[in-house]
Amino acid sequence: LLVAGNETTTNLIGNGLLTLLYHPDQLALLRADLSLIPGAIEEILRYESPIQYTSRLAPTDWQIGEKTIRKHEAVIAVMGAANRDPERFPAPDRFDIHRQDNRHLAFAWGPHFCFGAPLARVEGQVAFETLLRRIPEMKPEPGPSMWRENLSFRGLTTLQITF
Repeated sequence: LLVAGNETTTNLIGNGLLTLLYHPDQLALLRADLSLIPGAIEEILRYESPIQYTSRLAPTDWQIGEKTIRKHEAVIAVMGAANRDPERFPAPDRFDIHRQDNRHLAFAWGPHFCFGAPLARVEGQVAFETLLRRIPEMKPEPGPSMWRENLSFRGLTTLQITF
């Protein structure tokens, strides 16, 4: 649990901070009411999922549209895309910490649901509460943030802020 969840929780915090800094209206809501942080964490997980995809083996034959996926064939689940599905999430490209019915796939689903999800949520809660209390006036530093070159894990290598 300590080793497996390290990178995803780090990315949750980094991606979340970047997202909040570039959505100052949502950040202002959090600064005014820290009790909104749990909902903000769920929206961060949906909007900037730390894990973008995973592979699985089909447990049975499946028919999806005109495509047949045979039992034991590899399937790639792209959670980053599923979490922006307009049929599931109204205005999927809008970051909204008040989003209702926010059942995203950032932690997967079913038997593959992330065992460390509760811990990641608690760590995110503590991190954002601490940042917002100790550095209330942080702003993004001009210039690009640098993303890791990794297709599976979405996370930053650089995030510069001023305060």
